[in-house]
Amino acid sequence: MSYRTVIDKVLTRLREDTIGANWSGAISAASDVDDYQKLIGELVNEAKDIIEDAWNWTALRSIQTVTTSASTVSYDMSSLTSRSRILQVIDNTNDSILKQISDNVFFNYTYVGSAQTGQPFYYRLKDNDIHFWPTPGGTYDIKVNAVVPQTDRTLAADTFTVPENLVVLGAYSLALNERGEDGGTSSDTAGQRFTLALTDAISQDSDRTVDENTWYAS
Repeated sequence: MSYRTVIDKVLTRLREDTIGANWSGAISAASDVDDYQKLIGELVNEAKDIIEDAWNWTALRSIQTVTTSASTVSYDMSSLTSRSRILQVIDNTNDSILKQISDNVFFNYTYVGSAQTGQPFYYRLKDNDIHFWPTPGGTYDIKVNAVVPQTDRTLAADTFTVPENLVVLGAYSLALNERGEDGGTSSDTAGQRFTLALTDAISQDSDRTVDENTWYAS
């Protein structure tokens, strides 16, 4: 389901005029999309973010590869964003799992005592970088299992990775919060429908994983 289709579904629920045809370029600059339709486009992205942040969706997971080099501690992870979540880091060269450590522990290991190099056993995250300790002594194939949310949808044909029906329900609930109620449907009722649908979708997705079903939705 495209970004425009999701917006139109929300507009239909709100008894507003739909966009009806794809616009050109980003929605923010589209002359044939009115201000309220653009607002719904913003709420669609907000709903998408809420859904993505509620659970480590299997559809959002990807394996990132970091190839180390001798004497280099820090490696760029710009493919991830501030909303990304790292689930596991594995040294594929040595078939070992790296453990995450805090900044304090990392600094203690790095600066207290003599410097150490060799096979990395620990990692820490800093902005868009990942740091390893001990400092890699050579080339290691590091696999990073991460949840990577989508960026904001802007083009009419942009699609969603999380369930689109949830995005519609979430954006509709947010729109009702913004203007009160719609045809007797209160924002509280719409919010409850969204929460229930989100709970069900997370339960279904959790069946695809093992021991990863601790979550909450507010």
